[in-house]
Amino acid sequence: MSNLISWPAPPQEIASPDYTVTVDGTSLFVYQARVRAEILPNDGLWTHVKDPAGQRASFVIFDQSGQVSVVVTPSRSFTTARIFPTQLGITPVIAGGKISFELSEPHLVTILLDDDDTAALHIFASAPEVDVPSPDDPNVLYFGPGLHEINQIKPVSGQTVYLAGGAVVKAKLGADEKGTWSEQWKVTFYHGAVLDLTGLSNVRVCGRGILDASMLPHPAKPMIVLKDSSNIRLEGIMLRDSSNWNVIIGKSNNVRVNGLKLISGRLNSDGINSVNSHNVEIRNCFVRNHDDSIVVKTTEPELPAKDITVEDCIIWNDWGFALGATYETRAAIRNLNFHRCDVIYSRHWCMGIHVSDSETVADVHFRDITIDTLKPVKRPEDVYDALTTEPKLLKMVIQQDCWGKDDERGHIRNVILENITVNGTKMLASEMFGADAEHDIKSVAFKNIHLAGQEPIKNIEDLRLESNEFVSDVRID
Repeated sequence: MSNLISWPAPPQEIASPDYTVTVDGTSLFVYQARVRAEILPNDGLWTHVKDPAGQRASFVIFDQSGQVSVVVTPSRSFTTARIFPTQLGITPVIAGGKISFELSEPHLVTILLDDDDTAALHIFASAPEVDVPSPDDPNVLYFGPGLHEINQIKPVSGQTVYLAGGAVVKAKLGADEKGTWSEQWKVTFYHGAVLDLTGLSNVRVCGRGILDASMLPHPAKPMIVLKDSSNIRLEGIMLRDSSNWNVIIGKSNNVRVNGLKLISGRLNSDGINSVNSHNVEIRNCFVRNHDDSIVVKTTEPELPAKDITVEDCIIWNDWGFALGATYETRAAIRNLNFHRCDVIYSRHWCMGIHVSDSETVADVHFRDITIDTLKPVKRPEDVYDALTTEPKLLKMVIQQDCWGKDDERGHIRNVILENITVNGTKMLASEMFGADAEHDIKSVAFKNIHLAGQEPIKNIEDLRLESNEFVSDVRID
């Protein structure tokens, strides 16, 4: 008896040509998603042409109630295959052009052939759903298997939004949606969100279906927006090809995010952003996107962001910061905890704090973080390489930029990096730069930072850390 639970894809879906996948002998539909979309520079915000070219990632979705056997058959020849996160210790058997391995329990894993990051296979295995809502319940917005085209989903307090396995819910612009041209950014924005959770309480969004924004132009609207809401749960669904930020947790509290899967390839597709919110937990998520992955911001003054926990998440970051607090800092940000996360790819910065406005970011703890693979891959001569040529372990900086609005800069205080493992041949470089003597970085502790299989670093010099005179009390504990 198989431990597999799976669902057929809508007939309108086009299967990935790159892989076939079976689990316990059952053939699964292999979805595809656009990643690293080609960028069109303009005079304002980098953007994309309509339906931009890019690279392709593949993914499968299933649940398992016990151990399962997975067999992957790539469509091209290959020599090696690695399964990430590597700390899971899953070593596949390669024979006859097939990759075989066992999953003893659910994991969100990625397969790369010959260490080539241009055609990844993401395997999203979850535990079976619990508390599955009934389609007959009047308090459930139920999207069953098949293709659905919508303009917006807007529940009311107390409702559940359910995307069943095999459901693909595609957002499109309404006939009367004209958008607003931004003279600053030279692009057109649209109001609202695909899934609007504004002013709500006690709402659950769950399932194994896919919420898709590929029909929306860049940078039309975010995928999921919580605003002025409380007691919200986001569980299990897949977000694909967001045209703007994926998930915004704005001015909200008591939010639980668990088991989301995100793949987005367009610019500004931030993964999960906690903005002016408190008491937020983000766990067991996979985030692959083309901007900051899981970060904290404060876009409005006098409303602190605090008590944010991110645990057991897997990050593939194609642009920007993988984990941290970034850019907009117009109210205090404090008590951030990033624990037991794997950064399996990061184009620019694995961890960081970037203060653009006047407030302080304090009491940030990065603990048990594994940086799995950071092999630089040659990109075309375009803005993919505009920010940095080598990924960095940590960036902490206080500086004015286009995202900051305050006249004054802020501070960074009390940051701990503990049990950080880099799988590579040399330690990744870090940088810390305060703005001036009054707007500085103070108290940064490194504990047990090491290359895999080696002793922890004991000297500041070995961290490959570059800093200025406005940084103080940096130590190895």
